Amino acid sequence: MRKILLAFLSYLKYRNKKFAHIGSNCFFKSIHSQFKNTENITIGNNVYIGKNANFDAAGGIELGDGVVIAPHVTLYTRTHYYDGPLLEALPFDNKMVCLPIVIGDYVWIASDVIILPGVTIGRGAVVGAGAVVSKDIPDYAVAVGNPAKVVKFRDRERFETLLQEQEPFVYNKFGHKKAKIAQ
Repeated sequence: MRKILLAFLSYLKYRNKKFAHIGSNCFFKSIHSQFKNTENITIGNNVYIGKNANFDAAGGIELGDGVVIAPHVTLYTRTHYYDGPLLEALPFDNKMVCLPIVIGDYVWIASDVIILPGVTIGRGAVVGAGAVVSKDIPDYAVAVGNPAKVVKFRDRERFETLLQEQEPFVYNKFGHKKAKIAQ
């Protein structure tokens, strides 16, 4: 019964929201998430966005195919104008700076990440839990911290091999079941 009620509430919440594009097999319409300026949000195929997402898409948000975004992730595409020759008030004025966020294919954004305006996250990148991303992250990079810094790169050859499989997306391949391994 609870599941049906949540589905109905999600339907009510999202029924009038118009997204620029939503691909196939996407899960993101949580009752606990907030999506502002949805007409500027493009979502690829096989995208999963966890609960309590907060997307402000005034500057535009583009999510590639196979993107997984954990719970409690925030994407801001605008900020206050606070410095420069056009500043007319303090600590900031009434102007907004709007810049897009672009997230490439098969990117994993872990829990509690904040992504700031104008950031591009490259294909196959991983952003660790709690990171604050203020600068671009290259393809296949693993970035962590505040501010987020690249600490290593994924095995590009293995990534490309998996990408050639008929079904490379994790949730299509394995569902949501997890297996424990020791590293």
